[in-house]
Amino acid sequence: MQINQITTTRLPAGRIVLYVLSCLAIFILVAFFCGLLTFWIPVNVVKITIREVFLRLPLTLIALHLFAEKVLKIYPTKSLYGRITLIKTLKWTLVSLLLPASVWSFYYFGQFALPYSHTVFLNGTEKLTIVVKWAAISIAAGITEEVFFRGHIFLILKNRYSTVKATLISSLLFGLVHIAMLTSFDPLDIFIVVGGGIIAGTMFSAIYQYSGVIWYAAIVHVIWDIFFIGKITTLASSQTDANQAICALKLTTQSAWLTGRNFGIEAGLPCIAIYLIVIGTLYFLSKKNHPKSTISKI
Repeated sequence: MQINQITTTRLPAGRIVLYVLSCLAIFILVAFFCGLLTFWIPVNVVKITIREVFLRLPLTLIALHLFAEKVLKIYPTKSLYGRITLIKTLKWTLVSLLLPASVWSFYYFGQFALPYSHTVFLNGTEKLTIVVKWAAISIAAGITEEVFFRGHIFLILKNRYSTVKATLISSLLFGLVHIAMLTSFDPLDIFIVVGGGIIAGTMFSAIYQYSGVIWYAAIVHVIWDIFFIGKITTLASSQTDANQAICALKLTTQSAWLTGRNFGIEAGLPCIAIYLIVIGTLYFLSKKNHPKSTISKI
């Protein structure tokens, strides 16, 4: 799949900005609409699962696809997703598991994080609830963000800019969006989350551009989120946090390089190193095996 084959009509910068903002508006409005549809559901895990997996995920993909196909008409929407195979799906799933496992192993065996013992017992039902809730959030976030940032936004930008610029700009937007996850807006925290977002976004872009299949980047993103954004494995800041997680750890260091400050270890140096290793590896493999592929031009 050649994901860089889009219309030869080069759009003005103003229209590119308008199209990007329109896609962002669609992304936000769908999430808001799904929240309105499900706010009344009393059981939290059921509400989240229905909202994220059965509403927001498909509606976001459909809305963006229709907007691109009926309004934008500047890239081939039918070929955006690529074709998956069982062998490659298993390969990327294995890679997806190795990445967070490597990070957690670094913190644990380096004694930068130690187990945070529970003082309240979690029964099987409570553990299942945690898994379902955060898996639902991670699945929706991972897939929609990949289709949005590495798919539609990248291809809109690619109409006017080079692969390098389109990748960096879409990754910058990815980092900027994550500022909303901060609990304080210290300039250093903003710099860390945006910088980390750019590198992480470039890694996901490299996966997509190397494989030509958005779903493989989504697999990596989903599993990464499962390990880092929820309460399945988590860094707990208090005993209450630890009691609400299946596997909780506490940091033994205050180094900003390892803690990622306000955003968390996803913006820490070990995770940054993982992002860069993946980018470098895929670039090397692309140059070696697919010299004409998109990523080899980065």
